Amino acid sequence: MPAAYRFLDRWVVPYPIDAVYDAVGEPARYPEWWNDVFLAAEGDTGPPEPGKRISVLARGFLPYRIRFTMECVEAERPTRIRSVLTGDFDGSGEWRLHEDGEVTHCELDWRPTVNKPFVRELTPVLRPLFRANHAWTMRRGQKRILERLAHTSAHA
Repeated sequence: MPAAYRFLDRWVVPYPIDAVYDAVGEPARYPEWWNDVFLAAEGDTGPPEPGKRISVLARGFLPYRIRFTMECVEAERPTRIRSVLTGDFDGSGEWRLHEDGEVTHCELDWRPTVNKPFVRELTPVLRPLFRANHAWTMRRGQKRILERLAHTSAHA
């Protein structure tokens, strides 16, 4: 069984689409607000645009860390950001956003294939645990983006 995954995560964020796009669209700043998952991020800063790359060190609740690079390959402000992944993951990730009244719906379509030997080798047995690990990181992300946007809107 290949160590390929597909995660489709959805957040409802009660803030304008532009603010949400700015937050999810700059992974170099994830350690500022999603710091319980993104331990470090280095690379191109600023709004997403094709060619920008960010190298990431991340973790979940399981006792291992993942290193990967995200390169933006498509950006359509304020509705879509698509990246390719290399490193401990190969694959793609795509944020899709749409506004509905006073909330923004975010969907992350994350399709990694795991290269990290430990995780790849254990995937056939521990796939449900690895899925739970991903779900934990995304719950943290939804909580943290709400905190981030509440803080930034209070100072606007």
